Amino acid sequence: MKHLKILSVLLVLAATVPAWSQTCQTREEIPDQAKSAIETTAQQVFDQSSRGDVTSLRANAIPSLQSNFNGIAGAVSDNKPAFTGARPQIRTSFLLDTGTTPSQDGRFYCGIFGANGMAPNGAEFDIPGLPVGKYAIVIQDFQGGKGPYALTTIFQDMGGWKLAGYYVRPEAAVGHDGLWFLQRARDYKTKNQNHNAWFYYVKSWDLLAPVTFMDTRMLSKISQESNGIQPKDIPSSSPVNYSANGKSYNITEITVYPGDKTFDLSIKYSVPSTADFQATVADARNLANAYVSQYPELKDAFDNVWAHAVDPNGGDVPAVINLKPAGK
Repeated sequence: MKHLKILSVLLVLAATVPAWSQTCQTREEIPDQAKSAIETTAQQVFDQSSRGDVTSLRANAIPSLQSNFNGIAGAVSDNKPAFTGARPQIRTSFLLDTGTTPSQDGRFYCGIFGANGMAPNGAEFDIPGLPVGKYAIVIQDFQGGKGPYALTTIFQDMGGWKLAGYYVRPEAAVGHDGLWFLQRARDYKTKNQNHNAWFYYVKSWDLLAPVTFMDTRMLSKISQESNGIQPKDIPSSSPVNYSANGKSYNITEITVYPGDKTFDLSIKYSVPSTADFQATVADARNLANAYVSQYPELKDAFDNVWAHAVDPNGGDVPAVINLKPAGK
């Protein structure tokens, strides 16, 4: 997820769900025979991924995915170090049925929802435009040489379960999981350090969400806690103007950027041209310095701040300032 999804508190009563609504069963509700078939297929997908067997993955995919398989092939290749030597464990699975008349929003409510929101094993999926049919979602956790990851696979029932979606996401950054980032976010929020709190809430949500179109009780809690603290100079749906150094910067994106050993902040802003490389580097560095000077709290939360000057042709000129010099 690049941006944190802000959700309101859900209150869904079974009696109010219309008869044409889509249905979803949790792992505990899925009939044993169907659950066994679904999860066996998911385990086969993991085994094929760990071997880099893209050919078999494509052969067992739905036709529309077979003809557009580059994204999954790239995900398998990019995550080869994560798959190497890893053993999966199924976390949970869901069985979705669109019915004959799917709702336009593509929203599936799984498990029990009541006055306190969803049950611990429940979930909400937002998949608009899903064709009529039955689908299964399986989440597997695995840990190899690169730390913990989650593999989420979607299958469509086409006389057998065929691969219809594939997502690999890390569950840790710089050696810390989502719950660690959540606690730090709460600590920063208590200190009124809203920039740090916001970025750490975002990273917590990102690490705890197996896919961006899923909501759980924990994810809803993160969204509710962070609601209202996003600083105005952090872009969401549109760029923001940031004034510093006697000029205005058109900031398009500010995100966290975890490396293998550093946890950095990345600022992207638009410029008309990057032709003068040295001048552009100096300008980007000036922006990074100004941002840190205005918000010194960033020194507690990040190792480096990167500023990227991006021109209309996609040219990207970065500059970096180190917030934790060696020996200090």
